[in-house]
Amino acid sequence: MSDRDTRPIAVLLCPGRGSYGKNELGCIGRLLAADPVRNAALRDALAEADAIRARDGRPTLSELDAAPAFRPGVHLDGKNAAELIYFATMAQLGILHERYRIVAVLGNSLGWYTALAAAGAVDPAAGALLVRTMARLQDLAKGGQILTTAVDAAWRSDPVSVAAIDAALHDVAARGPDHFVARSIRLGGHEVLAGTETGVSALLAALPKVSGGEREFPFRLAGHGPFHTSLCTDVAATAQHELAELPVTMPGVHLIDGKGDVHSPWSADPDELLDYTTGEQVLCTFDFSAAVRTALREFNPDVLLCAGPGTSLRAPAGHIVIREGYRGIEDREALFASGLVRVD
Repeated sequence: MSDRDTRPIAVLLCPGRGSYGKNELGCIGRLLAADPVRNAALRDALAEADAIRARDGRPTLSELDAAPAFRPGVHLDGKNAAELIYFATMAQLGILHERYRIVAVLGNSLGWYTALAAAGAVDPAAGALLVRTMARLQDLAKGGQILTTAVDAAWRSDPVSVAAIDAALHDVAARGPDHFVARSIRLGGHEVLAGTETGVSALLAALPKVSGGEREFPFRLAGHGPFHTSLCTDVAATAQHELAELPVTMPGVHLIDGKGDVHSPWSADPDELLDYTTGEQVLCTFDFSAAVRTALREFNPDVLLCAGPGTSLRAPAGHIVIREGYRGIEDREALFASGLVRVD
């Protein structure tokens, strides 16, 4: 009898802000209860996080997750949402490892911090500390983010929309320093743009209006600061100071960062990972598209596994698969038929 591992080869994608919504209420408690042995360390990290929040007079994560109703003003607040997302993603890992052979991990924006923990480069408690600290420091940067899109109905890249976004960024930025705008996240066929309050307002007026299913783009992302831009200089400097002793180790599986670079279990430099996490990653465009492209080209996965909470990474990951023509997939219909991008 063969003992060959028959689990599908998967790359795990960890979500960023905006992924814990009303449909996710209660998911942390349920997932922890469903896998108590493998989640023992995570349960301890959650208890520690709850104790810190209670000491500071803030609602605990357990209370927020078990709330009878979703309150956008509370659950989407950055200091709450970041930790809820982290624990919701981490609580799934044991179940996902049963079903898939996860050979690499990556994340989108906040999801990079979760990816560090999911890959074993930090333990659950250190990962929670990292997430909690970065969520608190976001107040040091003033400005916001916009989400827009540049794909057609079949999820293929639309050159006209790409050119329009480039032109809007150029035109608004040319108005002066108070109109600072920049690409924050390359998110498949979507674009996250960030800037000062004045720049964001001008960009919303300058960008073309695009209908995308139930949404109309562009729109402002509520409660999001100007992440991954030079407006976060104070955030990076403070993070580098406060997290200088964060215990980072070599990951247990391959880790793909927001430049598309691979940090392997055999050659990763923990100091480099920490420097990137608290420095370049905060200040420079986060290229989720490059990370997924690397995943496809380097690891030839059977599945791009979009971890919860939510399903926010399914479409961006699909855009990149189509752009790459991976395994002959060239449009949305073929992508859905393939089962390659999964939320499980």
